[in-house]
Amino acid sequence: MAVTWDPGGDEASKAERYDAWFDTPWGRYAWALESDLVGERLGPGADRLVLDVGCGTGQSAAVARALGARVVGLDPDPSMLAAARRHRRVDAPVLAVGERLPFRDRAVDATIAVTVLEFVDDPAAVIAEMARVTRSPGTVVVGVLNPRSAWGLWHRRELRGPPWTDARFLTGAALTRLAAPHGTVTVDETLHAPGMLPGLARWGPGAERMARRARVPGAFRVVTIER
Repeated sequence: MAVTWDPGGDEASKAERYDAWFDTPWGRYAWALESDLVGERLGPGADRLVLDVGCGTGQSAAVARALGARVVGLDPDPSMLAAARRHRRVDAPVLAVGERLPFRDRAVDATIAVTVLEFVDDPAAVIAEMARVTRSPGTVVVGVLNPRSAWGLWHRRELRGPPWTDARFLTGAALTRLAAPHGTVTVDETLHAPGMLPGLARWGPGAERMARRARVPGAFRVVTIER
């Protein structure tokens, strides 16, 4: 999710408002790019078992399911898990935190975590746990937001307020250092527009391709670990 959202209200409405962002013009544009990159790095594979750490309402889990995977959705928020299950985006919900995954070693074929490290106390522990429960060969996909992008600069004032008040934004170099002990690491970035500019749906995809080839910093960074 590369934009702010309103976290107020009761638990059920919080999940609904979170999901509503994906139906906004910017949400549809941004998530199309973000989910494409997550799916690209996760790769196809019917009947694989994928663990979505910090799954929220299951938007990322739906990407894995579209690739043919069975998905376990893990989150510390019961209302988010309820929404993920209600929308049939996960096959099994698990209430837990990313720093202590309740699974044995090498239990799944792949793990994903999208906009999760920003909100955990120990990002290194989450990555280590994801790697621990992922088989070899297997894939760990971590998506984070990059405030040092056109989007981040345009929204820098909003990023000082909720829900980002206590968020930790890790640099690409810092993420690579955390990921490197666990396998072969690649870093990709997408979403280079600062926001929903006029005509973006028309000219944006071409601009995105050029920006990715030129290695321009994007709002959404994906670190992949091949186990």
